[in-house]
Amino acid sequence: MPKATDTLLGHCIARAVIHDAGGVDAAKAKYGENAERWSTWSKLRAVTKATPKASRVAAFIVCWAIAMQEERRDGYSITEYMRYWSENERQAYRLQNEFRELWGEFETPNELAQQILRTVRTRLAKKDVQKLPMTLQVSA
Repeated sequence: MPKATDTLLGHCIARAVIHDAGGVDAAKAKYGENAERWSTWSKLRAVTKATPKASRVAAFIVCWAIAMQEERRDGYSITEYMRYWSENERQAYRLQNEFRELWGEFETPNELAQQILRTVRTRLAKKDVQKLPMTLQVSA
């Protein structure tokens, strides 16, 4: 896989493309086992379509990690996330639903946030927060 898929944003984009295709099996059927039937134009179209959702999910995970770090917590709930970020309930649950669509193996971003916190042990500057989804590497 290209190096970009090792970043949080890269993982989210790949997962969003697969989700939009209807799952892993549907993506393999559509594009081929090794994406041999996937033209450059189709790749560009699929990634462009998937990027907004992937970006929202990556930002949600990073915000979750920031809140956990600031409150020195090992785990978090959606209610605590809403309280910390002053997020309205509908938006928070919408983000959580998108997260679960892409990262179905997790109920909450706690495990991914813990990976982020292990990587970033220092207090984050606001200017650095926006770069996290594109630079942090996670294992999925």
